[in-house]
Amino acid sequence: MPNFYISPTGSGNKSGSDWANAAALTSMDGAIRKAGSGGTVLLAADLGSYKMTGSVNIWSGAGFADAVTIKGVNSKTGADQEAVIEGTRPATYAIGNASGNELFKFQKGAGNLTFENLQVNNTATVFRAAGDVANIVIEHVDADNVAHFFQTYVGSGNKSANVTNLTLRDVDVEGFSKGLIEIGYNSSNVLIEDVRGDSERQDGDEFAMGVHITGTAHDIVLRRVVMENATDTTGGKYWNGDGFATEKGVYNVLFEDTIARGNTDAGYDLKSKSTTLVRTLAEDNSRNYRIWGETAMIDAVGLNPDKRGGTLNGQNQVHIVKGASLTIEGGYFADAGSGTRVFLNEGGNVTVNDVQVVRAATGALKTGTIGGLTDAMVTLVDAVGKNSVGLVLPADPFTTTPAVTVPVSSTPVTTIPAVTLPVPQSTASGPGTSPASLPLEHTDAPATTTPPVVKFAGTVAADVFKGTIGQDQFLFDQTVNRGADKIVGFDNDDVLVMKTALADGNGDGIITFGRNGLLDLGAGGGALKLDMPKGLRLLGQNDDGFVYGNAAVRPNKSVEGKLTTADTLTGDAKDKTTNTFFFDTGLNLDLGKDKIINFGIKDFIISSSKLDGKNLLTIESHDGSFSFHDGLDLGAVTVSDLSSRAVTTLEFDGEQTSGGTHYYVYSLVGSTTAMPVIGA
Repeated sequence: MPNFYISPTGSGNKSGSDWANAAALTSMDGAIRKAGSGGTVLLAADLGSYKMTGSVNIWSGAGFADAVTIKGVNSKTGADQEAVIEGTRPATYAIGNASGNELFKFQKGAGNLTFENLQVNNTATVFRAAGDVANIVIEHVDADNVAHFFQTYVGSGNKSANVTNLTLRDVDVEGFSKGLIEIGYNSSNVLIEDVRGDSERQDGDEFAMGVHITGTAHDIVLRRVVMENATDTTGGKYWNGDGFATEKGVYNVLFEDTIARGNTDAGYDLKSKSTTLVRTLAEDNSRNYRIWGETAMIDAVGLNPDKRGGTLNGQNQVHIVKGASLTIEGGYFADAGSGTRVFLNEGGNVTVNDVQVVRAATGALKTGTIGGLTDAMVTLVDAVGKNSVGLVLPADPFTTTPAVTVPVSSTPVTTIPAVTLPVPQSTASGPGTSPASLPLEHTDAPATTTPPVVKFAGTVAADVFKGTIGQDQFLFDQTVNRGADKIVGFDNDDVLVMKTALADGNGDGIITFGRNGLLDLGAGGGALKLDMPKGLRLLGQNDDGFVYGNAAVRPNKSVEGKLTTADTLTGDAKDKTTNTFFFDTGLNLDLGKDKIINFGIKDFIISSSKLDGKNLLTIESHDGSFSFHDGLDLGAVTVSDLSSRAVTTLEFDGEQTSGGTHYYVYSLVGSTTAMPVIGA
């Protein structure tokens, strides 16, 4: 299929025939027509940013049999790379600022389009459907400082702006003021998946909403979508700002594993019919759930509502408006704020079953009738203030709580009956105070066996895990874990272990986070927040699952094998370049029986603990291999030189510390190549 080429300023005759004659971004509609059905429009991502002051109107594509793909690539290698587009919106948002330009505007007749690999900054609206369009896919696109990311809003000459068969996937937006995603008119068959939006409290654009479904839009699925911090304080007595909102004419909407957090009004404000929420989380909103229409909630979680302002705002876990119909099956609501009312029923029909409630003794359980709610479902805790946002576990969480399996200094594992409550019955409540936030097991061992490891496991709760000073493993079974979890103190020798592999679009083994640090665990298994600027790297697979470590630990431009497998790592046969081979021996995991071939005089082996446990000027191989740990069967590596001769002695070049990891560097005996500076 033909390609069409676009660069930031265009070049040559600007025909788009190749990179030497690339067209400008304003030629997008013509580019789509010339690329044709199944063609590709390539945006150079390595030649600078695209400066846009106006809109790019698109009329074409609806008649194509196959979609046209528009994507950012590296013009030299062809590899996928985000093309950066800059608009006219002021980079620092303030009330009264100009909203900025719109970017891609779909007019009637546009369709069969896929957009990939873009970073759009400082733009009022990134994508707008101004007329009826169909078959649009937008994925692997990020944005920073926008009013809208995607909006349906009718344009001149069009009677409606219906969008049919729309997919928004793997989108990360930092900073929005109005509505991240707005789907209206009679739009249908919409999938919003793996989308993260943080308003960053941009205020003053009125009625801020993360996702807003209006008109008679229907058959919409939101899966693993996170909306945070929508804020509108300009309404005086009533502060708006919802994470998710649906209007009265909307129907057939599914929320699955979605999260609404920190919004100044509702987390979920739902007026639609036939609405289902499965494993949703609402946390730190004024009203976590506000139900007006027909809604079923299954295994939903509400945590720590917080009324930030507005005298007419409330602080409720679940607010049911007159005429609403709500069923809640499973899940729990937990909070220790004295200002919280768990259920406020203003005249709706509400039935709950198998729902657990933890609340402050001085707060309020309910107003109005809540069918199926019994005292046995409710646990009282001491209030910790008007709200309980941000609490952590007390120093001794077991003084008034049934215990769980925990590490006890150097004694064997102590197993105590399982906890049945979702959070401890202590003076603390809030995110991460569930028993699953505590270590599951701890094994002390003699020096000749595997060192002690503390294991944590995620559950349906919103857990906060606090790592120990030793080695920790954080285990997530996506069929069990359903919470929005957080890890504090994830060290360089700690690992995440997943039952199923994390999504890795380009297959490079590096899992990157959005700038808010949120990681989607996949397969409906919840989300995870941790401080990991460079993301995670896949270490391999063992009996427990897929193992991931801090991507920043691997030295730049080094090659690393996988756990438990026999990897063959290869240097260049002519020894023209310096190759580094990295073994993360400090993890104390089985790295397998590896081998390095074509190991030259310029090459290095780097480990995160001493090979063979020795810090000598040279180390000798045992049985033809160098052991990754003295006394432990955690793998080894055999090395052969450029002539295929076995290397039996390595020279110890020295140690370095970078990013909190201690590295040990080895090379061939007699090597004079300067030791690489790790982290540079």
